Amino acid sequence: MMINKICLQNFRNYEDETIKFMPGTNILIGDNGQGKTNIIEGIYYLLTGKSYRVHREQELLRWDQSEFHLYGDFLMNNHKLSLESHYKNRKKIVKINQVSCQRLSDFVGTINVIFFSPDDLVMIKGGPSERRRFLDLHIAQMRPGHVSLLNAYNKAIHQKSALLKAYTEKHQKYAQIQLWNEQIIDLGTKIIRNRADLSKRLQDAANGIYKNLSSQKETLQIFYSALGQKSVTEAISEFPRLMNEKLEQEIERQIILVGPHRDDLHILLNDRPGRLYASQGQQRSLVLSLKLAELELIRQEKGEYPLLLLDDVLSELDRFRRDYLIKFIESSHIQTLITMTSADKHLDLGTRFHVKQGHIRREN
Repeated sequence: MMINKICLQNFRNYEDETIKFMPGTNILIGDNGQGKTNIIEGIYYLLTGKSYRVHREQELLRWDQSEFHLYGDFLMNNHKLSLESHYKNRKKIVKINQVSCQRLSDFVGTINVIFFSPDDLVMIKGGPSERRRFLDLHIAQMRPGHVSLLNAYNKAIHQKSALLKAYTEKHQKYAQIQLWNEQIIDLGTKIIRNRADLSKRLQDAANGIYKNLSSQKETLQIFYSALGQKSVTEAISEFPRLMNEKLEQEIERQIILVGPHRDDLHILLNDRPGRLYASQGQQRSLVLSLKLAELELIRQEKGEYPLLLLDDVLSELDRFRRDYLIKFIESSHIQTLITMTSADKHLDLGTRFHVKQGHIRREN
C-alpha cells in the first residue's frame, strides 16, 4: 500500500497544500510548530476517519475557517484509489473514487495504516481504555464491521446507563434492563471474540520481534482478559450469569459493572506486568514490538504492508532500537513517512521534505 499524494485544504495550519510522496522512506524535516505532525495527522484522519490527537473535528479546522477538505491518491495491490474527506457544518462526507460512503465502516480499512509516536507509551503505562483502543483500532482496519459493532454496543451501554440513573421504580427497571442486557451480551460476545483473536495473533508475532530487540534475553506475553474470567471461553459462557448476578448492584450504584468495555489487554515482560516492572527503554521495546507485529498481521491479511507513519519516534529510541526499526523498514520495503526536527545520517537514502509555516518543499 502506498500514498502517492495528499492535498490538505484548511486543515490545521495548511491553507491549500499538495504533497507528492515517493516509494520507500519519506522524511518530513522542520522545526517544531511548522506543521510536520499535521501532515501525518491529515493522512491518518483520511484513512481512519479519526484524529489520534483530538476528538472533535472543529479542532482540526484552520483558524477562522468553517470547513476542511482532505484528498489523497493511493495505490493498493497495483490499483489506484482516491479517498476524500470533507468536513463542513459539523458534518463529514467521505468518498472512495468520488462515490460517497454511507457508513464509516464502508471507508475504514480501504487503505491500512500504522501510526507510531512517543505518546504510544501510554499503551503500556496507561489504563485499560488505552489498550482496548489499540485493539479496536487494529481490528477495525482488518474487519471494518467491528466499527458498527462497537457503535451498536456503545449505544446499548449508553441506554442502559441512562436507565440505571433514571428516577424509575426498581421493579420497572428490571424488565427494561433485561432487554438491554440481551443486546449487550450479543454484541459484547462478538467484541470479545474479535479482541481475543487479535491478541493471540499479536502474541505470536510480537514475541519474536521483542526477543530480537532484547538479544533473546527477555520475553513478551500478551493476553486478553475478558469479564475478569480465566479464559475467553469461560467469559462468554458466564456472560449471562454475571449480568444477572450484578444486576442488583448495578441498580444500587447506577453504573454498569459487566461488559467488554471494562476488559483489559495484559502486556507482560518476563511474566510480570510491563506497566509496573518495565524500564522506559523496555516499554519502548514493548510498544515497538507491538507496532511491528501489527505491520506483519496486516501483510498476512492483505498481502502487502500498510503505510507506516512515524511521528518523532527516532529521537525517542536509542541507537540499537532505532537501527532495528530502520533495518526492518528498509528490508520490508514499507512506504514510511517520518517526521523529525533535524536530518539523521541513518536516513540519507530517503526522500526529504522541508516543512516551514504550513508549506512543504522537496529537498532531493
